[in-house]
Formats: sequence, C-alpha cells, structure tokens
Amino acid sequence: MSEDYDLSAQREMPWGPETMDLLDLQKLSDLDFESLCKDMFEHILGVRLEIFASGPDGGIDLRYLGPNQNIVIQCKHWMKSGRPKLIRHLLDSELAKLDRIKPTPMRYILATSVEMTPSAKEKILDGFRPYILETGDIFGISEITAFLQSNPEIIRKHMRLWLNDATILEAMLSKNVITRSLHFADEIKETLRTYVPSPDMRKALDLAEVNHVVLISGPPGVGKTTLAQVICARYADRGFELVEVSENVEDIYRMWRDKEPQVFVYDDFLGQTSLDDKLQKNEDSRLLSLIHRIRKDPTKRLVCTTREYILQQARQKYERMDRGDLDRLKFTVSLDYLGREEKAQILYNHVYWSEWPVSAKSDFAWPDAYRPIIRHKSFNPRAISNLLSLPFEPDLGEPGHQVIAALNNPMGLWRHVFDHQLKESDREVLYLLFSLGGKVSLSTLGEAYLEFSSRSLLQFKASLRVLDGTLIRLIGDQGNERIEFENPSINDFILMKFCEEYDLVKKVLDEPYSFRQVELLWSYHDAPEDSELPARLNLARFQAEIENAALATLESDGATASTKAGRVAVCLAIASEMHVPELEGVVVRSLSRSGFVYRAATADVISLIRLTSRSANRRIAALHHSVRLEGLTSLFNRDRGDYGIFVAASHAMDLADFVDEEIRVDLCLQADQMLEELLVRYFDDPDGVDEDLISHGAQYVMRYGGSWEDKWPGITVLLEDWMPEDADDSEEFEEEYDMDPEYVDGEAYLIMNSLRFLE
Repeated sequence: MSEDYDLSAQREMPWGPETMDLLDLQKLSDLDFESLCKDMFEHILGVRLEIFASGPDGGIDLRYLGPNQNIVIQCKHWMKSGRPKLIRHLLDSELAKLDRIKPTPMRYILATSVEMTPSAKEKILDGFRPYILETGDIFGISEITAFLQSNPEIIRKHMRLWLNDATILEAMLSKNVITRSLHFADEIKETLRTYVPSPDMRKALDLAEVNHVVLISGPPGVGKTTLAQVICARYADRGFELVEVSENVEDIYRMWRDKEPQVFVYDDFLGQTSLDDKLQKNEDSRLLSLIHRIRKDPTKRLVCTTREYILQQARQKYERMDRGDLDRLKFTVSLDYLGREEKAQILYNHVYWSEWPVSAKSDFAWPDAYRPIIRHKSFNPRAISNLLSLPFEPDLGEPGHQVIAALNNPMGLWRHVFDHQLKESDREVLYLLFSLGGKVSLSTLGEAYLEFSSRSLLQFKASLRVLDGTLIRLIGDQGNERIEFENPSINDFILMKFCEEYDLVKKVLDEPYSFRQVELLWSYHDAPEDSELPARLNLARFQAEIENAALATLESDGATASTKAGRVAVCLAIASEMHVPELEGVVVRSLSRSGFVYRAATADVISLIRLTSRSANRRIAALHHSVRLEGLTSLFNRDRGDYGIFVAASHAMDLADFVDEEIRVDLCLQADQMLEELLVRYFDDPDGVDEDLISHGAQYVMRYGGSWEDKWPGITVLLEDWMPEDADDSEEFEEEYDMDPEYVDGEAYLIMNSLRFLE
C-alpha cells in the first residue's frame, strides 16, 4: 500500500488564508466550541484544563489551578447575538461573577466566536481589569481561526470543524456525478453535526485502510450510513474524490480514473428492501470482481453498507458471494459500546441542531428529562433523529416524554424490515423465539420450530444465518448455544404484532411446544394497567385455544423453568377469569391432592394462596381455606436453621391478610427477640456471627419499613454492611433525584446541562 494514502500519516491541511472562512465556527454547537477552546488553550498554555458544567452564576467554563496560578477561561459562542449584545452581557453579568470566584482568578481569558475589533477589546479590557491582563487574552473569531490555520492537528480532532460545509465536499465530488451527489454532500454535512466519534469509526477505518474495502452491516437505525459518511469525509479530507454509487457497480466502472485517489460509497449495496433489488444480471460476479480489483489498488476505497440479514440472504442464494471471503471485510455496527456519556452526547447533538424552540430544547437539560432517555433499553439514534427532525408539537406532551414515546414504540423502526425484507420462514423463527420468552437454547428453538412450522431443519438454519447479527444473536459455546433478540425493542415490536394480528396468537396456541408459551402469552394479557409494556394482549377470544394449549403442555418441563405448582398457578389464574371447565378441573384436582401445596416452591405457595383468595370461580375459591392452611404451614416450617424464625416471621408479615393475628404477633415477637440477641453478638464479635443469620435478620428488619429506626436504633451499622443488594439498589434509585446530578450522571450531566443556556 502506498504511503501517500496512509490514513495515519499527518498531512498538511489544504487550506490557506484565502479559505479561512470555510472554517465556519457557526457549524459548532456550544459544547463543540467549548471543547475546541479546551484543546486550543491546552496547546497555548501547555497545561491540562478542567471543564465545568454550564451554570447561571459560575462564570467558569475552563480553569487551570496550579502553583501560583489560577487561570479562568470563559467561552462564549455568541455568533447569533453579535458583538454589542455580547459586550453588554460580559459587563453586566459575567464581571460580577468574577468577584465571587474563590480563589480569586489571577488571569481571565475570553474566547468568543464573535469578531472582536480593537475598540471592542479595549472596552472589555477596561471593564475587566485586573482580571484580563492584556487584549491578547481576548480571542475573537479571527484569532481562533488564525490559530487553527497554524495548528491543523487541532482541526483534525474536531470533525464538525473540518469538512463542515458542503462547499468543501462539493470540490471533491466526482464532476461527472455532481448533480446526483450534491445531496450526498449535504447529508455528510448534517451527519457531521450530530455524529459522536466512537471506537467503531477507528475499527472501520482500519479495515478500509488494510483491505481498501469495508462492508458495514448491522440492524436498522444503529448508524451504518452515518459511519459510511464519516469514513468518506475522512478520505475527502485527504484529497480523495467522492463518488456516490446509486444504481449498480457500473457507476463505479464509469467513474473510475486510474491512479486518481477515489472513494466509492455504495449505500444498501445489496438492496434496501430485498436482495433481489440489486443482485440481478450477474451483479454478484461483477461486484466480487470489483472488490478484488479495489483491494489491489492503493488509490481506491470502497465503502458499502447493508443490513446483516440481506448479506446473509445473498450468501445463501449466490455461491460466489458465499465463497467471496467477505467476513474479513465486514464490520458490524452495534450500540453495545455506547455508555451514558456517549448517549448523552448523541441526544445533545440532535436536540441542539433541531428546529425545536429553545424552550423545548432546554427541557432536556433536566435529569428527569434526559435520564429516562439515555437509560432506555431501546435507545436508538434513528428514532431520536426522526422525532427531532419533525416540527415540535406541544400538544403531544413534554419534550422528553415525546422522545420516550418514540423509543417505546419500535413499530416504525422494525415494521418495514419485518414486513418487506424477511421471508415468512425468517418471521416464524422470530415469532417462536418471542413466544418462548426471547431467550432459549438453540436446540430447544430448533425442536420447537419443527413442531411450529411445516419447514425443514435446513430452512431453520438458513433463517438463523439471515437473522443472526441483526435481529437475533447466538451466544455461548458450541453445543451450549442460546438464541436471544439482538435488541429489546424487537421483542416489543413482535408483542405489538401479536396484538395487531391475532392469527399469530392462534398459531402459537394451536401448535404449542412448551407451557412457557402459555405462561408468557398470559403474562401479556394479565399485565397490570400501569406496566411499562408497549401493548397488552387480549386473550378473551381464545378461551378454547389457551385451554387446549395449557392442557397439552402442563405435564411437560420443556423450555420452562416453572415447577408443576407454578404451572398450576398460571392455570388457576386463567380459570379464574375464563370459562375453561376442563382446565378448571385440573386445577381443582391438583390443589385437592394432599401435599401438593405443601411441597411447592415458596414463590408458588404464595401465588396459590393469593390467587385462590380472589378467584371469582366458586370451585377454586372454595379451596382457598385448605390452600391457605397447607401453604402457611409449609412456609412457617420449611426453614429449620437458626434463621428459620426470621423467615417464618417475614412470611407472616408479607401475608398478613391471610395469617391469624395471634400467630403473626407470636412469630414476630420471637423474631424480635432473636434479632436483639443477634445485635449483642454482632457488636461483640462481628466476624463470629453466621452470615446467613445476619442476612435473614436484615431482610426481616426491612419488613418494618421506616419504623425499625425507632425500634432498633443501633442496627444501622449492621444494615449498612448487610443490606440485600436489590434493596440497596432500589433505595439508591429512589434517592437519586435528591442527589447532586453531576455526582450521579457525571459527564452526561455536564453535556446535557449545557442546553439550559442556549441563546
């Protein structure tokens, strides 16, 4: 490979004084400008600078606090407001803040994207003495741009600064396709506004450099096209001509210029809606030949995007594609790498550059608005971008709630893929995986598929290859593989499909493989109204089907973790709501069998007690008394260790509505006495007390709610050491909103808080 085109080589930027206005700082967000200033002044001053959250009275954006030095730097990205308004703001607001900063700043530097005339600098200097030492500490747009011209490595770090305008890209577009490609330049410009650099970019660039070709794959909405555009921008920065391919590989051959550096970008190169869109008339052969040619040519790059399932379809359908050794060229985009900071940056960029009113944008600065978004299980940049590209509709609710609604509803993201880009055999795999809980062993899914579908195991394996890496993922070692959905929003989407298309529900119930399917479908029917599910199933019309499915699978342990008593509890819930006489008979016979409830698992015993107590079915309700007695006897006597009294008393408090008052008081009294003895032993010798005893004692105390602090004030130390992890996490979550958001969210807070102070 020629060193002339080595991406790691530091080449001189192609801009001179005559093109300095192309470095348009107006294309930077407030946060971008602050980050640029940090890099610039760290270079000028030779020190590491702290960055501070935006605030109404801080007066500090950047600071260096060192031996005999206290430097404060204020960054003002006020291009829209202009110089007179900036000067008034500085003298009326910022000057007073300096007097409150401790320790007192020894040097104050101002950086602004506004043009500063000599008279303007003198006016600011006079007002800010002694903090500003000289007019050289006031950096306007001319000074900033001049510095950047002399330090191209700083420009290279800030993607939205270089190649920020379509005019630069247009100069590097193929003249023969300029009309068609002008929109491509605009798309890159918009992409660079909101793109957040990630490890993906470096890895994909490395692939492009080593192989000259990179095939970017992944599910919808994760940023395949965005990454391709960013890679193209990097090559445009190095002087490569951009050629957008829109039809087929003939575009590339037609635009090919020997020894001229060119980067060809081919979005959805295997088709946007189906494989047959593109690979016709020997297109597969010509494409592979082209890839082979580009891999040998150091002056050419090819950047392609495709959806993973379409790539797998191509490899199955075309032998040449399967033998084309494409894996070494493929890079799969994933959202797994995104932490809260990266998600906050993505959200900030899309909000900042949207056309929504400033009042709506500033709402995202508050933790109760941005936290649910950046923590959302189905966080998706495309869903956020799609919403924020629309006009703001205040009638649809608070801005943050509108984004959450877009993330909660994955229909738009997945519907087109599901309905138009998959075969029915592929969809059947997804239906089945959903009905088995979204995660199941590969062998179980294969067995269930053969019962559910009329297709062969060969077709099942073909569908897995299509879906793997996009809609599902295969995890685990060979022989112990498990299948799960790639993204939680896919499960939500299929739930909504089941709610829309009831023939899917009927198909699953007519050909059940496991009681797990009955249990799961019922859970979506019986979910509380305030559950966070995107939809709830209505199974009222399927009384016969759900009864038959439950009867057919009740005795089977396959693909379900529930016990026989747990499965009966589900049947009990069904029989309490629906007219299912045969299933009702099974429930009654099971509950009437001596020892059935007594031997059930703890959670199942509690469920059976509660379900029989509120059942509208007279035969089942009549069994409540015997179920209650047998169940409570089991719960109060099953733990024989020293901590058994804590377990029994805890059950008595949790099931207070079903326990005789005298028994509950007696059990709690015994537990209280043991706890007091435990405290004495613990404070005498903490290491000498059995850990299980302490843990169960701590869990018992929590049943008292807040009153334990008055009852046992000395127990705080024990609880701090032995609080159950889930209870501790819950309490921390509840108190989060009372804590300093910068402490809770870190860099994510600093990013989002900047939206409070937009012009």
